[in-house]
Amino acid sequence: MTESNNPIEVRPAVLSDGETILSLWQTAARWLLAKGIEQWKPEYFNIGQIKEWMDSGADIFIASIDGEAVGTLLICWTDPSVWEELNSEDAGYIHRFAVSRTHTNAGVGRYLLAWAEREIEARGKKMARLDCMADNTALNSYYQSNGYVQVATRHWSNGWRANLYEKEIAKSNEVQANSFT
Repeated sequence: MTESNNPIEVRPAVLSDGETILSLWQTAARWLLAKGIEQWKPEYFNIGQIKEWMDSGADIFIASIDGEAVGTLLICWTDPSVWEELNSEDAGYIHRFAVSRTHTNAGVGRYLLAWAEREIEARGKKMARLDCMADNTALNSYYQSNGYVQVATRHWSNGWRANLYEKEIAKSNEVQANSFT
């Protein structure tokens, strides 16, 4: 799916998008649980979290095709609770990335990741970062296939483990630009 013929529209979310975003998160959580992956649980999400994220300075985005919501993600500009000593002001942190189950093979996820990387770079950042459950093999492979490199694994006292990934976007975009000159 190329940008020139891509019908995906990505826009900043507003509070009135809350139910739509919540539905995308909860549907993704139910799908993960059905596959035996306890990464997200539907009851973990609530409308109040959307306002909390917005109030904390995170930017939430919603993607649609012909007016139908097909995905969402948020970008925060610092993430010390997950990245700890590796937290960097040179990065944008992608969280709550979810794609409608009816659009999973339409390239929406790849498009949204690339879109987020451009948004992060437009804010003057050099890296896009994200984390995912270490035991979710398919998702780890997906991020790696999109150019993300694992830089650490975090272990929490409740037994949960997350792999931390980053992609140097300024460098990758510079390489792309140089290949056309």
